[in-house]
Amino acid sequence: MDAITYEDNNKLNRDKMNESSIKINQALMMSEKEYIKSQQDVIDDFFKEYFTYDISNVGCWLVSGIFTFIQVVFSAFPVQQLLKEGADGEFLGIMAFVIIFPVFFYLQAFITGQERYAAGLGRVTSLYSAIKYLPVSIKALRLYRFKRMVRHILKVFFICAVLQLGISLIAYHSITWQNLAFLGIYDFLIPFLVGCGQICFTK
Repeated sequence: MDAITYEDNNKLNRDKMNESSIKINQALMMSEKEYIKSQQDVIDDFFKEYFTYDISNVGCWLVSGIFTFIQVVFSAFPVQQLLKEGADGEFLGIMAFVIIFPVFFYLQAFITGQERYAAGLGRVTSLYSAIKYLPVSIKALRLYRFKRMVRHILKVFFICAVLQLGISLIAYHSITWQNLAFLGIYDFLIPFLVGCGQICFTK
């Protein structure tokens, strides 16, 4: 085996330094938007790995699923039927309150987790305290959560829209502006605002 000379070792170190400098310069040349976008795959890989060995957040998805089912059932009742039955402000307020929870608990799985020790689980803390060492910026993490939230809301909205509009057509042979307003407010706007607030005010 050939011995590595002092000059070869210096050349190897210089090559490594040049390669690191190129990567640093490329990162510095990126705009903030490009850098945040480039971190999305890193965050996605983190959560895929995290959810394979940590099941402490399964409860969040379970509760989210239960409330999502309730939301879908609410949305299956045509607005015409609700108005005919004389649905009052209290009933609509309860519906609005219930619709807060599906997106809240869905996002919570991407926000908090339990610390793990040899002795067992520890305190509940922000997942950002772990992911920031990759490193990942809080803006990139919030963008990732926002995209997951929008995807979740749109899936639920599509199911609710099919039920609300389909049953309205079958039962009342018409779709009114109340149907569209109901879907827009209850199945999109309220969850969207709740999710945005949760993302903005948490790490």
